Amino acid sequence: MQDTKINVLGTEYQIRFEDMKDEGTDGYCDFTAKRIAIRSDNSNDLGNFEYVQKKSMRHEIIHAFLAESGLQSNWQHTEQFGHDETTVDWFAIQSPKIFKVFKELDLL
Repeated sequence: MQDTKINVLGTEYQIRFEDMKDEGTDGYCDFTAKRIAIRSDNSNDLGNFEYVQKKSMRHEIIHAFLAESGLQSNWQHTEQFGHDETTVDWFAIQSPKIFKVFKELDLL
């Protein structure tokens, strides 16, 4: 995978792959900088690291779409404003399955 740009509801976001070493994250979305970072180093020696990267990228892209939709501060984490991670994960994990059905029905 390589760095790229995407259009999120009319706003350009940079996607960059970064060495995150011992950080406890596989990626993040900085809506203030219009930037998504995805882990490039397989520090946990995962067998299917590309799967994790794609899952993380979908997750962070969902964050970007929610932020650009005006929903950045509408949900609350326990101690900070942001998006509910369970909801974001649900969209990120289930979207390929949903899009497959949409494609089968020629809805895209």
